[in-house]
Amino acid sequence: MSSLISKTALTVAPRALLARRSLQSTPIALSRAFHQTRSRQSRSTVLPEFSLKDRVIVVSGGARGVGLTQAEALLEAGAVVHALDRLPEPEQGSDFSRIAERAASELGSRMSYHRVDVRDQKALGEIVGGIADKEGRIDGLIAAAGIQQETPAFEYTAEDSDKMLGVNVTGVFMTAQAVAKEMIKRKQKGSLVLIGSMSGTVAN
Repeated sequence: MSSLISKTALTVAPRALLARRSLQSTPIALSRAFHQTRSRQSRSTVLPEFSLKDRVIVVSGGARGVGLTQAEALLEAGAVVHALDRLPEPEQGSDFSRIAERAASELGSRMSYHRVDVRDQKALGEIVGGIADKEGRIDGLIAAAGIQQETPAFEYTAEDSDKMLGVNVTGVFMTAQAVAKEMIKRKQKGSLVLIGSMSGTVAN
């Protein structure tokens, strides 16, 4: 499809316009495949180039929000997911348990939960090491753990600031470090994806 749409259009055109143009000029077989991707069950077979079958991926902040959404996408691509979060074990009926059940019953994969605070370097290392020992590998990380606090700037305390930077900055680095150590230990390649907030460039 890249030959049908200019690089400039890919950069500046709205997503909806690009989709419409692509479908109008795409052969029927490819158009049918495009529509089939709307079925979650068929994503891994329709788009084999995105397959993560049997890859082991760690997702921090994976109990809810952005982390859980990304964990579900990884499961749909065939990956085995280990979610890290500081929240208590997700309850039955929660979004996490629903997606974990879907992974097992529908997607042929699995998702596990590990409670840890990413600021606790020792505990983080032990959990990530345990995952690598159990699975025999770790292929990637999505570091999506992050917190926010809506407080007037003049009222922030040093403790507030330390906590936020500890999770959002130091915690991300420690998580990446723990996963990278296991990759190097096993002499295997992998990918580390660090998720940032728009708050890094735009005031909220």
